[in-house]
Amino acid sequence: MPFRRGTALPTSTTLGYADASDLGPTAGNGFYTRWPDDLAALQELGITDVRLTLDWARLQPAPGHLDEDWSERFAQIVAAADAIGLRVWATLHDGSMPRWFDNEGGLDDDEAFTRWWPRWVELAAEEFGDHVRGWVPFAEIPRDAPPRPWRDTWGILAGVHPVVASLGPDDASFERYTDTLDVLGLVLPADWDRDGSVGDRELDLASERWGRRLRDAADAVDAPVLVSKFCPCHDDAVTASGIVGRLIESLDDAIADGVGVDACFLEPAISAPDSPVGLLDGDRARTPAAERYVA
Repeated sequence: MPFRRGTALPTSTTLGYADASDLGPTAGNGFYTRWPDDLAALQELGITDVRLTLDWARLQPAPGHLDEDWSERFAQIVAAADAIGLRVWATLHDGSMPRWFDNEGGLDDDEAFTRWWPRWVELAAEEFGDHVRGWVPFAEIPRDAPPRPWRDTWGILAGVHPVVASLGPDDASFERYTDTLDVLGLVLPADWDRDGSVGDRELDLASERWGRRLRDAADAVDAPVLVSKFCPCHDDAVTASGIVGRLIESLDDAIADGVGVDACFLEPAISAPDSPVGLLDGDRARTPAAERYVA
């Protein structure tokens, strides 16, 4: 069975980082004002699933409550996507975090992580849980994170919508999540320079690594597998298209070998001025990578 073609709307390229973010403000790709048309363009392209980051820094600029305006904005986006048949998978951390949480120690401080992260998950679940199809709490779970925050996350979110444990390219701790996931997510690497050449040798090695990663995960966990994050990570549209084509071949080969690949989330959905090539460019024209991805 073919995998579903998804895409990701990460904070960095979609909205840019907020003043309240620990990384400081940056510009986005215009999605803030163009989101109704952008969602429609992705649906018309053939995208079925969207991994949308509910930006923690914007939604909770101070501990204890959600920002009313941003909460309403994200609720509108999720509802609009669902109305046109885009399945929304909500991500609660993807890069930036609120400055106040970073000042408490952030994800590197076990006490702050264990104290504040579940409270954020509870707020997001209460506010948006009725409008999402699934949860990818972390775009990439911190590899050395203490176990309790994930167990708390699972306890809050599990039971209604599937919860994805998304592991980084070198994280092989599959068994750690056996009892606390519905779907195993894999971040697949793209290890090359964004503006350099990517030849057949590089793609062969990458494809071999992707395939091995998918098969190892399927062997270790009795759950569906999806690619929770993949970026071609290149500035040249033709090169990015070739990378996407090789990824699809790797996924199709894994499926033919019995790996239950549920979906793939390719990012960015829409290019930003300083981002790699997306499925749509800054003017919302389809890129060669998009044509290859949904062919």
